[in-house]
Amino acid sequence: MFFLLFITTAIQVMAVNVKVNADKAIQYSPVVNVIEQRLSALLTEINAANNADRPLNLHGLGLSSEAQNTLNNLWVVAHFYCDDEEVTDRLWNFKKSFMVRSIPLIIVPDEVDNWAEGTYQEAVVEFDKAGNITDFRFSFSSRLGESMEKCMGTAVDVERKMQILAWCDRLATAYNEHNMRFMQQIFSDKALIITGRVVTETNREFGTTSQKVVYSKQTKRQYLTNLAKCFAKNKWIQVDFDEVGIGGVDGTGCSSVTQSNVNGNFYGVRLHQSWKSTNYSDEGYVFLLWNFSKEEEPQIEVRTWQPEIVNGKKIDDDDIISIGDFEEDLKTLTK
Repeated sequence: MFFLLFITTAIQVMAVNVKVNADKAIQYSPVVNVIEQRLSALLTEINAANNADRPLNLHGLGLSSEAQNTLNNLWVVAHFYCDDEEVTDRLWNFKKSFMVRSIPLIIVPDEVDNWAEGTYQEAVVEFDKAGNITDFRFSFSSRLGESMEKCMGTAVDVERKMQILAWCDRLATAYNEHNMRFMQQIFSDKALIITGRVVTETNREFGTTSQKVVYSKQTKRQYLTNLAKCFAKNKWIQVDFDEVGIGGVDGTGCSSVTQSNVNGNFYGVRLHQSWKSTNYSDEGYVFLLWNFSKEEEPQIEVRTWQPEIVNGKKIDDDDIISIGDFEEDLKTLTK
């Protein structure tokens, strides 16, 4: 009986083997082995902690304090695990870091959030050039890396867009982990928050109804106050971003990130957002205007949200807010 119990337990916490596909320039570097070993150890510990329903033990796994904090904060909100015995993914090589961005996870929420049971979620793990884990966050879909690789432009262009989208990853993860400190830092003090809502109008003369979108503005303070109330009511919030191209949600990625023609430090990101929680859910389009004047400390100057469906159909692509709607404002800002 003891022998059978031992085998069952061993199977449940079986080590996750990680294999990364590195670029030719680094595939024989010792750091690749370090990355594989540390990511294997981390995923194995996540599975073991989920199996035992205990806190994560991240000591000695080569994580920075920031990465540990993010993991522990996510763990408080909901547990998760990797259901694959072997994980194979591309190792992205940037100037200051490495990245693996399609790690498969399954969410295990509390009973109050049982609607999210079994939710599939991919994660991103970043490493420094020595192979230490510097960041852990939830990610866009796996199509992102593949599509960005096909984008036109230099390697520098692609890396910059990946960095910008990485900040969008961090923003989505901050919603998941209820990270108000991150929200305070990432939104500019003068940030403009624009939210659309669908209003139904009735023509009494003809007995017809139609819908239109009415927009309201909030300051950073108002938005974060309302967000804090939302966090208090919902333990697990599932925020998913999809890419939005010129032709809609097409998965091409390239046109999702657009540099301003007025000020090269500003980038617009158009995303399709799915928001799910115990008390509320919606589908819509988010536009983020990022200010990268401080490379390591970018801030969001504008956040807009539009409903996806109006009058029973998706809104037209031309009606989705983009950086072009704010170029005149940037002219004034940069004078």
